[in-house]
Amino acid sequence: MRNKNIVIIGPIPPPIHGVSIFTDKILKAELKRYFKLIHLDTTDRRNTPNIGRLDFVNVYIALRSIFFLIYYLIEYKPLIVYIPISQNTLGFLRDGIFILVSRFLGAKVIIHLHGGIFDVFYRNSVFIYKLFIKICFRFVNTGIVLCDRFKNIFGDLIEEKDVKIVSNGIDIEIPDDKFIARMERIRNEKDKIKIVFLGTLDKRKGFIDVIHAANYVIKETDNVEFIIAGGWYFQKDKEEALELIEKYNIGEKVLFPGPVRGEDKWKLLSDAHIFVFPTYYFAEGQPLVILEAMMAGLPVISTRRGCLKNMIKEGINGFTVAEGDIKGISEKILLLINNRALLMSISENNRKEFLENYTWNKCLERLKKTFEETIQK
Repeated sequence: MRNKNIVIIGPIPPPIHGVSIFTDKILKAELKRYFKLIHLDTTDRRNTPNIGRLDFVNVYIALRSIFFLIYYLIEYKPLIVYIPISQNTLGFLRDGIFILVSRFLGAKVIIHLHGGIFDVFYRNSVFIYKLFIKICFRFVNTGIVLCDRFKNIFGDLIEEKDVKIVSNGIDIEIPDDKFIARMERIRNEKDKIKIVFLGTLDKRKGFIDVIHAANYVIKETDNVEFIIAGGWYFQKDKEEALELIEKYNIGEKVLFPGPVRGEDKWKLLSDAHIFVFPTYYFAEGQPLVILEAMMAGLPVISTRRGCLKNMIKEGINGFTVAEGDIKGISEKILLLINNRALLMSISENNRKEFLENYTWNKCLERLKKTFEETIQK
């Protein structure tokens, strides 16, 4: 019987994105008490737009990673190789080789899908590439998805019984005493209602829609402030946003503090009343910013992309709107502004939902169970 060695493939920050954060947290987690984790670093230190592109650096990183995987498989004889799989042609070509090499050299394979368009990627692939994907999946022991909505995303490539749900999870950065103090403040205060968008300032994430909605809301009530926090992704999106702010003359009510991290982020969320994230990003999975908003107890207004459809229960812990439905966003914001009891109720429900399902410890429990079940297969 081999030692409980597990090779964890994946990038770590910087740059910061969902998969790099998750990989880093796995490597630092309590899993080390039960397994020996061996990290195979696939990080591209350049900006995230380089991910999935065919260039010399990405080819070099892929070839280097395959070489080190072969070495780790021979040297450490791991029971499992854990692979966060890509949803694009070049990325999965590398991941497929990881799968085949791992099984050829005796390890079991767990793949982890952090996004939500693998079915689209597979369906749109050419015949020969579909065949490659099918061959690779024959050697996959366990697939991990983020929520029930994605349980069948692999179709007949893998049996449903071998697909496990491991929702994302984050640390409890806002403890109970701070949450209770926040609720008391919101219950009694008459200050401005603060509506927050937090994330990369990419039009596909819906922040432009938030600006349009802000214009409608500000016409109805002066007692509001919109905070759109994050770093600009495309210059053209920045130019469009600033033009809209000037056109609507709402610069005093719509603030752009830039990227916020650490204590600044938790303070921003703790001071806020409503979280708006009307994303229509095509590959949306389970955004960590939604978990952060839930931890703070913020009512969430979002679209039904990815796992959001499962996470947001209408009128219980937030509201969903159709993509691009600026009127719908505005109406939900105004509903919460004008009904403090509803706002408080949803805040309490969202905090409870987070603690029951989306803490890092809950995520870790599910991941540990998946590792153990795969070893026993």
